[in-house]
Amino acid sequence: MTTSSSPRPLHRFAIVSFDWLPAWTLSTWGATWVATPAFDRLAARGVTLDAVMAPGDDAAATLQAVFAEMCRRRGREGLAQSVLVTDSESLACGPLAADFGQVVVEPAGATRLCVAEEEDASLWHLFAAAADAEAAVGRPGGLLWCHAGSLGVAWDAPLEFRDSLVDEDDPEPPRLAEIPFARLEADADPDLILGVRQAFAGQVMLADRMLGRLLDVLAEDREPWTVVVLGLRGMPLGLHGQLGFPPPAQQGGGAGLLPYADLVQMPVIVADAAGRMAGQRYGGLLTAEDVGAFLCGELAGGGPSRLGQLLENWECLPRSQAVSQTVQGKTLVTDEWRLVVEHPRDSAEETSLEPPPVRLFAKPDDFFEQCDVADRCPGVVEDLLTQI
Repeated sequence: MTTSSSPRPLHRFAIVSFDWLPAWTLSTWGATWVATPAFDRLAARGVTLDAVMAPGDDAAATLQAVFAEMCRRRGREGLAQSVLVTDSESLACGPLAADFGQVVVEPAGATRLCVAEEEDASLWHLFAAAADAEAAVGRPGGLLWCHAGSLGVAWDAPLEFRDSLVDEDDPEPPRLAEIPFARLEADADPDLILGVRQAFAGQVMLADRMLGRLLDVLAEDREPWTVVVLGLRGMPLGLHGQLGFPPPAQQGGGAGLLPYADLVQMPVIVADAAGRMAGQRYGGLLTAEDVGAFLCGELAGGGPSRLGQLLENWECLPRSQAVSQTVQGKTLVTDEWRLVVEHPRDSAEETSLEPPPVRLFAKPDDFFEQCDVADRCPGVVEDLLTQI
């Protein structure tokens, strides 16, 4: 691998990434039914990015888009003082981890039961290891990367977290840590959906608390850190006909997900060590590659990036459109629209003469993408289909 001769930054970087974390479940992105104060605290000292899109539902592809170029440019010398802490054994054994000076694995395993104390939860062990590893990132330009994949493995937070979200007339949420799976019909029981959302939100609340403790550890240093927190993809929570996802053996080539915003919108907060853009929001359309270009520029001497320019002069040229794709379909999003095109099913009963199902949602008004206006805006659909 090659290394860059460009000067390293005069501060250290901490990156925290979560798989299966939807932006719409965080209070920083407007959720009023669950509190995530650590995300809010970080947003107060940084810039919140409201419209970052993942390439699809493949976490490995999103990690590649965000981290690969930075790792390649830094090379073995640049990453020697960097630490990766993860609960994902596939990431720890993969190419992105190859040149980190230290890789710490706290594997998260599937379990049926929630823990009684948060100190026994998988997220607690992961973030405790990240806090311990902070001291190993000694020099300016060092990197601490903590990656949590356990939101897609088990929701093992103590039951008190999910129970704190239950109103007086609500039924009891699920009592197990196993991630459920259900295809939802139009007449699906709303209590089922509510309970699963509360169970997941309990795990998010625990993740927020663990993030807060890591931020406290970083704040004890005399020199400030630049902190970047991001989610890779969102957990299906009933907005578009699916709760959870089936076990890998039952997925048949994919998790059955169409690329709506609840899946591909990445929550991203960049809290710069110098305090640039503190407490601000940016609503322009960006992609995972833009986050990767920023990290490459800041940590590996790469060229200018949209986010780098945003921090420097409060100006950023947004993307005019972004495309995301899954096994089930493809989406194109602009400032005004999201077009979702479902791939034809591989069946002898299907005819290639029939056009694939198409859905259209007005942006930003239809935040949850519940009102399909494709039949009322055929001209818009036709125009967007030529661009996808």
